[in-house]
Amino acid sequence: MTTILHAIQSAATDTVEAAGMYWKVRKVCSADLAKVGFAALAMSAPSSGEPAENGPAEDFLSNVSPKQAEQLAGLQDATVAAGITAVSEDGENWEPISLVLNLKREDPDKGILCVNSLPAGVITECFTAIMTLSTDDGRAAER
Repeated sequence: MTTILHAIQSAATDTVEAAGMYWKVRKVCSADLAKVGFAALAMSAPSSGEPAENGPAEDFLSNVSPKQAEQLAGLQDATVAAGITAVSEDGENWEPISLVLNLKREDPDKGILCVNSLPAGVITECFTAIMTLSTDDGRAAER
């Protein structure tokens, strides 16, 4: 049975290459995903104005207030903080990492970084991988 448990654990994790480093990510719990999905749906609800002419992305952006965009970015940061577990320069030697949302709690000597300290592009790449792992419609079971 240990082999099955290792396979399940392996299917719940992935490696992302971003900003010249490797990031180990894991799927996040359904409650966290529900928050992110609900916020995105709420923000994309049709406004009372005319829909954007350029397509769904522009329509979404036209319906999002600056405060809502800030909240959605916060949920993205929270998802990344929950999903990234380790970082590596070579993809073989991993250093455990804990991500926090508050810069005052950052302590690199203890392996704790603020999400805002991550190199450019890492949040987006890792968020996409975490969401894919967490909502993959059975792909993890196949792996």
